[in-house]
Amino acid sequence: MLRTGIILALCTSFAFSAEIFSDYLERLPDKTLIAKGRVQAYYEKYYLEADYVRYNPETKEVYAEGNVYVKSFDGRIEAWGRIAFLNLREDTGYFLDTNGRFEKFYITAQRVDKDKEVYYVEKGDITTCPPSRKEMTLCFSHAKVTEKYVFSYNNSLRLFKLPIAYLPFSVFPVGDRRSGLLPPVIGSNTYNTFIYQQPIYWAISQDKDATLTLDIRDKQASGLSLEYRQAISKKKDVYADVSLYKEPTPPGRWWEGRDLSTFRENRYRIKFDLDLGNLKAGLDTASDPYFLQDVYLHTKDKTIPYLTSYISYTKDTDSILFNFNAERFYDTTSPNNKQTLQRLPEIGLYYKDRQLFGKLYFNATFNYTNFYREVGPRAHRVLLFPQIALPLNVFGRVIYSTLTFEEGFYFSSNLSNTDKSFSTVHLSERLPFFFDKKWKDLDLKNVLELSYSYRPKGYNNPRFDNLDSIDKENTLRLTFRNYTFYKGRQVLSWYLEGGYSFLESFSFGGQQINKKFVPVRSIISLFPFPFVNLNSDVLYDPNHTQILNNTTYLNIYLKPSNITLGYVQSKDISGNRLNDQLLISANSSYKNITMTFGLIHDNRSNKDLLRQIRLDYAGACWSFGLLLKDNYDGNRKKYIKEVFLTFNVFDLQKLTLPLRR
Repeated sequence: MLRTGIILALCTSFAFSAEIFSDYLERLPDKTLIAKGRVQAYYEKYYLEADYVRYNPETKEVYAEGNVYVKSFDGRIEAWGRIAFLNLREDTGYFLDTNGRFEKFYITAQRVDKDKEVYYVEKGDITTCPPSRKEMTLCFSHAKVTEKYVFSYNNSLRLFKLPIAYLPFSVFPVGDRRSGLLPPVIGSNTYNTFIYQQPIYWAISQDKDATLTLDIRDKQASGLSLEYRQAISKKKDVYADVSLYKEPTPPGRWWEGRDLSTFRENRYRIKFDLDLGNLKAGLDTASDPYFLQDVYLHTKDKTIPYLTSYISYTKDTDSILFNFNAERFYDTTSPNNKQTLQRLPEIGLYYKDRQLFGKLYFNATFNYTNFYREVGPRAHRVLLFPQIALPLNVFGRVIYSTLTFEEGFYFSSNLSNTDKSFSTVHLSERLPFFFDKKWKDLDLKNVLELSYSYRPKGYNNPRFDNLDSIDKENTLRLTFRNYTFYKGRQVLSWYLEGGYSFLESFSFGGQQINKKFVPVRSIISLFPFPFVNLNSDVLYDPNHTQILNNTTYLNIYLKPSNITLGYVQSKDISGNRLNDQLLISANSSYKNITMTFGLIHDNRSNKDLLRQIRLDYAGACWSFGLLLKDNYDGNRKKYIKEVFLTFNVFDLQKLTLPLRR
């Protein structure tokens, strides 16, 4: 009978575009097909399994009963149930006592009615948790599922089967880029008992999206922000972010110790970035210098020292590199921007290396910059640095020689007692020695370079950036570089440089230091084990036997934990401490729990500038985060305490992804 059933199925499949396989197959006089026992049916975009199937090829109606399983060939739908009915011609039907998957949602219901691409669900629950870990569910009386959204009514949100919230109505996006609510942030700090931020995602089109965030606080400014993103092409995009807030009046406690001349009732930040490849433009400004500190929750956003508005254009050809930059900085560390140095504009032209004859090469750099500020030193600067380069082979060693003619002019300068121009030459000689050593599994690659710099004359010209460092020089330097590998894995990288001044003086930190030995710099990256690395950047003054700068980090990675220890110190040439901080950060995971700890301690004030603990729990389709943070406000000599909760219900953050570029 099985063999006969298969032959009948193959014959009817050509006439009715359906294939049915079963242990028993019978065709009735009205052409209805009855299949029993391990039934498998294929029709256009559906696959069906059941114990019993009745198929009418005239009406294209399918009735299935007993261990029913239906799957669409596009993978969007997969369902199990007791009974299923499908009208394949009208693309309608129903399922009884069913559970299944639609896109990334798992649904259990007493009845599901299908009307083409819309499903009506009665008395069920929905979740994005996998069936084996159904930790969070949303129970509802009825729901409507479309291609883009799930609408459900009379909802009870349950966590581990316990009801935690009642929602009369809810909407969930379906698919990777759908508009909808993103997980909120709830918290409080020293000045606010209640903070609530609700982001709303809008998938405008395939190449455009936006996020609107409502920010509600019971004491400080409340407002909203709108982010807009657009991908013009693979390497060109647009980004805009507008934040508008209403500050309560009169000024609250958070304005204590501040310059009240900066107080604004209507507060804002406007940020815009346009990237067209060679042409880039941006606007970034705020209503007052304290806006970032009061509005943003993350330390990296609170402590941005400068907001930059800019226009830049680059043209790169075989022989010329042209740059145009106009930058305006908004100083968030000052009550006003009158002393902020602006570059409006800066134009650079580089004529690339050109072989004149033999091994003699020529290049030239031209630079114009308008250094502008309302109060303080300012000037128009023009620089012209033509350069001749000559590599020579002497006794098998290559000596790299460069001679730079340095010409500079300062116009409209308001600085007195400074040179308005300079004209000198700078000679540089470099002689590198390469020597490698291999011993068993140890491989050492070394470079020793002897260099000499000479400038016959120095100038008391204005100093705006490093290009203004035109000082008399007669210095011999020795540089050593080492790269050590053990069994093919790098275990050490070391850079060491020191020098001797024949003038018995050198410049450091804008000062003239009357000593022979220039500071020694050592940069070490040590990887003794795959899970340990040490990075250290040290500047040592041999004349006063003191460390001027020290930035050292030790990272230890022991899955599922890691710890970072850091030390940052800087001094001036007189030994006065400018910065002295200790940093500690660590995180560890156990099963679904992750704990993170962070600390920044300032040794000069003996205060913890930042103390932070974060606890995260990741469920099967949900997550919970708790952040406790103390920020020390040096102006007010007090700690600002913050507590924040984050929720991710049904992994909505994953379902409503921002625009990918």
